[in-house]
Amino acid sequence: MPEVGRQLHREPAQIAQALQLLDLMLEHFADDGHWTRGRYDDGNGGHCLVGALLHLSRKHRLPRAPAIALLQDAMPRPGLPLVHFNDSCCGSVAELRSIILKARRLADDYAEQSRAAAAAKTWLLAQIGKKQTTPPADMADTAPDDPFAPERLAA
Repeated sequence: MPEVGRQLHREPAQIAQALQLLDLMLEHFADDGHWTRGRYDDGNGGHCLVGALLHLSRKHRLPRAPAIALLQDAMPRPGLPLVHFNDSCCGSVAELRSIILKARRLADDYAEQSRAAAAAKTWLLAQIGKKQTTPPADMADTAPDDPFAPERLAA
């Protein structure tokens, strides 16, 4: 799992906010005319990938860092900058939407991993609690009646 993914894995609230922002981005780019290249905002409602993310995060007061991290994790090549992808690598708005959908699936995966980790932690703590509440066995009850068998020591 990418480093950023591990950080998001521990923050369910951030994952939820990232999902919200990614959904807003999918709505924005549902209209093919809302995608542009070479600038953040074309002045007619069109935005590039980063421009839409910045605009929608401001408008809806959602943190952008978790969504940026997920989009980075969804890039076809590790470390590919979002702006470079939008302006030079992305062939269509459909491809742009597929990256946003991939980022959304990653967020869902991280959320599921977080739920599974929380469930495992709860189970382990319950097991530890059970062992701590069980009284230790009395030494006299568990000691053998004849601790030293002479025939075994004579060898």
